[in-house]
Amino acid sequence: MVDATEEFFRSLGQHRQRGLTALHEGTVRFDIAGDGSVDHWLVSIARGEVTAARQATGGDAVVRADRAVFDRIARGEAYFLTTVLRGEAEVEGSPRLFATVRRLFPSPPGSRPERHRGDDDG
Repeated sequence: MVDATEEFFRSLGQHRQRGLTALHEGTVRFDIAGDGSVDHWLVSIARGEVTAARQATGGDAVVRADRAVFDRIARGEAYFLTTVLRGEAEVEGSPRLFATVRRLFPSPPGSRPERHRGDDDG
């Protein structure tokens, strides 16, 4: 059975990420700890294309989290930024990339939909 974290990373490359530009380019390594081991995923963002691969090295930025915490983020049950502010996840590296990465996660149910530049005000 595939868990929420695995499904999240596997699905990243299936759709072009709307609104990502050259400003958002870079790589982020995710170190996800659980059951006595650490899974590593390297997410690359380039020209709106997002790919994810299992890779233990590299990254312009690094996110470290426990699998249970990351599963909640991946399912849209918790906000990425909130988990960082609570100390449930750690980040290291480019703040610009963290602002980009948070756009890749689903929003928790009942949260306000995100507004995108060019959305109609009416």
